[in-house]
Amino acid sequence: MRRRVPRPKAFEPAEALDCAMELFWRQGYAATPLDRLVRRTGASRYGLYTTFGGKRDLYLASLERYSQAVMDPLLEPLEHARASARDIRAVFDRVLELIHRPGDRRGCLMCNAAFERGAVDPASARRVRRHFDRVRRLLRRALANARRDGSVSRDRSVPDYADHLLGAAAGSFLLARSGMTSGLIRRFVETALQGLT
Repeated sequence: MRRRVPRPKAFEPAEALDCAMELFWRQGYAATPLDRLVRRTGASRYGLYTTFGGKRDLYLASLERYSQAVMDPLLEPLEHARASARDIRAVFDRVLELIHRPGDRRGCLMCNAAFERGAVDPASARRVRRHFDRVRRLLRRALANARRDGSVSRDRSVPDYADHLLGAAAGSFLLARSGMTSGLIRRFVETALQGLT
């Protein structure tokens, strides 16, 4: 009786994409060679190319995956039409929770992409801009609700404060990536949120 040799595990595109997203998130685009992507995803070069296209296409797909897997849950409190000050604070609590993990200096993949690829890759720049536009839009709606319910002073400009909070969120991830302490980042966030009651 012939002994059966186990077949290699089939290439799973969804798992490969999650793995690629993690590599790009930790190391960046330039520091993630295709050979490492092949090894870590368990796919062949041919498998990656036929499924995702080249390395740049895989990177763009990773940005989309990050938006779904990380940003959608993080921004969920702001997605309902009546989101207000409490929901804005909930989002910042999630930001702090995400960057508080010991030894985790990934920051935000969208912010990292803006720094590394924004000036040299128009497709990456468009994807990052869509992300920031979405966050700004959600913050504006929540702040308008907060102003109506008295959680934000009527003297505050909603668009200006939304831009300020967008900068605070991105800045928190940048500070985390650069190795700043969680206490410093928490104080930074609390200062940004002082206009919310």
